[in-house]
Amino acid sequence: MPNLLPFARPCRYLLLWVALVAALRAASVGAADTALAQPAATARTPHVEISLVAEDAVAQAGGPTWLGLHFRIRPGWHIYWRNPGDSGYPPSFTWKLPTGARAGEIAWPTPARLPAGPLTNFGYKNEVMLSVPLVLSGDARSGSLPVRVEAHWLVCEEVCIPESASLGRDLVVADSARPDPATAALFAAARQRWPAAAPPADWELRAEAEAGGVALHLRVPGSAPSGLQFFPFAEGLMQPAAEQTLQRDGDDYRLRLSNAEVPLAPWQRLHGVLVPAGHGSGPERAEVGAERTARAFVIDLPIAAAAGAAPVSLLAAMLLALVGGVLLNLMPCVLPVLSIKLLALLKPEAPASVERTRDARNHALLYGLGVVGSFLLLAALLIGLKAAGHALGWGFQLQSPTLVSALALLFFALGLSLSGALPIATLAQDVPGAWRLRHPRLDAVASGGLAVLVASPCTAPFMGAALGAAFALPPVQTLLVFAALGGGMALPVALLVRYPAWLRWLPRPGAWMERLRQLLALPLYATVVWLAWVLVEQIGPDAIVPLGAGLVAVAALAWCLHLRDEHWRRAGALVCAAAVITCAIAPAGKPSGGAEGKLADALPGPRAGERWQPWSPEALAVARAGPAPVFVDFTAAWCVTCQVNKRLVLAREDVAADFAAAGVVLLRADWTRHDPRISTELGRLGRSGVPVYALYPPHGAPLLLPEILSRGSIQDALRRIAPAVSAPS
Repeated sequence: MPNLLPFARPCRYLLLWVALVAALRAASVGAADTALAQPAATARTPHVEISLVAEDAVAQAGGPTWLGLHFRIRPGWHIYWRNPGDSGYPPSFTWKLPTGARAGEIAWPTPARLPAGPLTNFGYKNEVMLSVPLVLSGDARSGSLPVRVEAHWLVCEEVCIPESASLGRDLVVADSARPDPATAALFAAARQRWPAAAPPADWELRAEAEAGGVALHLRVPGSAPSGLQFFPFAEGLMQPAAEQTLQRDGDDYRLRLSNAEVPLAPWQRLHGVLVPAGHGSGPERAEVGAERTARAFVIDLPIAAAAGAAPVSLLAAMLLALVGGVLLNLMPCVLPVLSIKLLALLKPEAPASVERTRDARNHALLYGLGVVGSFLLLAALLIGLKAAGHALGWGFQLQSPTLVSALALLFFALGLSLSGALPIATLAQDVPGAWRLRHPRLDAVASGGLAVLVASPCTAPFMGAALGAAFALPPVQTLLVFAALGGGMALPVALLVRYPAWLRWLPRPGAWMERLRQLLALPLYATVVWLAWVLVEQIGPDAIVPLGAGLVAVAALAWCLHLRDEHWRRAGALVCAAAVITCAIAPAGKPSGGAEGKLADALPGPRAGERWQPWSPEALAVARAGPAPVFVDFTAAWCVTCQVNKRLVLAREDVAADFAAAGVVLLRADWTRHDPRISTELGRLGRSGVPVYALYPPHGAPLLLPEILSRGSIQDALRRIAPAVSAPS
């Protein structure tokens, strides 16, 4: 055996050297990872320098402290206030904080009006700091607290550029706070730009609706300021570029604010910032005193209706709803329930004409009750959800994959029933069809509810304007508008009550009705195919498996109900029914590649090679910053009218050529699954459901096209903003 002792000491040193190198390398990698994990407190883009600053050098555990995002903006460029005005979007911050820390809302400094041709935006130039309170829990440990934030903003001159930055700093926490002298002046200057929480105590303010806008009446001791400007918190209520004039009105002063150019959304409250003239550019010296007039302040006033204005607007909304409800019967959405309504009127069980007339009258009345009641129920649910802070619109029910799946299984079962394969009533009675015979009233009411459930997601002509107005009214008046909408939808059938002689035009019952019943099952099967496609659009191809299993379970249920043995029939039917319910609930999950996935890919700016770009607020803001008009298709897979318009009009090559000739940017907002951003934009347009087609000109308010599209209506809208578009051929 060789002697290895002479090699032991060199090997020992070699191993020590390798260990030292490995330790140094690990330390350098760790330092690099730490540097990557700790972004700098200042970042620079081509147009903005942004810094994350803290008011306290040492923050107190259990007490609030203030952080600030300090923007230094390139001359000639600007960023936006919380309400950007005619275009743009405000900065947003996503905080990453350890346990025990919570960031509050942004304290927005008073904005300035930023004219841009015929448009006016609200925002900031040169320099501004957006301050955010940071609340530390009482059990927050003393030491270093890592603070990270992702900032996103839109900076504009003649063009707009989305920018972002990752910022971070370590905040020292101890038992007592110690201000940072280096940032004291910065936060003091920021607080000077914050509006006061309320107007001066000796000012009297009230707001009143008037034709085309809102009037703010104020009474002040002595003389009023030489001028006032109002900045609303909510978008889409006021024309930002409209002149705001302060006039004497007896002992009061009156500031008039113009409604947005896209109307039917009256203000409920006047909530925003009132800025005296000279604010931000030096103290305003008026007789009421510089202290009161130089400081902007927040107002939040209920808007009183002008005499006679509310009844007129309510009646107009109800009239539009009534007409829209009648026209809703002509929409493709109603086709799935058309066969059910038709068969209810052609009942073979009542051969005598007098009895048929009485049965049809009762069915019409109860069907109308089901329609109106269902509209009121859906409206009440929607009002409650909106009051709870949810951004929803009409048709929200079909944004649920569970409901879409359940409807597909229900229509498949109804189709099998019309085909004679599924005696649904056997679950409750042993005689096929006994349920509808023994409960005709409940059956008529249920058919009205089913018609509303399937038909309501689509928007008929006049219906969109009525719904947009309804949700701006008080809840009781909103319900009245929806009652008128339901009455309009039920009116064609309800006319049979007033004119029973019309039933004489219906053919006499006979053997042909059984063949008609089987034939009318085909639209229901087609509806199942459509709902399956909607489900795939919502949550991806994986939805086919649970839906297919549910359809098989419905077919198995039909087989079980034909078994002769009562025990096997009932046991098998209950098992199959449980399987159907399970399969209906199964698709309720996150999308794997449907509409939300598409919306998540919506990037600011167009994509090469694609005619239609995904809509997003950022994409719309970037597109509107350019010289080209923008056309937005607000659509959903479950909206049949949307799909008809898309395939028969928007997909045509001559329509695409019209858009190309006018240089139009095409955006598509897919509302198949719930997206609060689309709901908000629809609200700004005075609408609450789809389809909505909006043409945004380079300057000014958007134009709304009819719900039923044609090439001529598109060309008419294009000619209003681009006269070079050719006439319809």
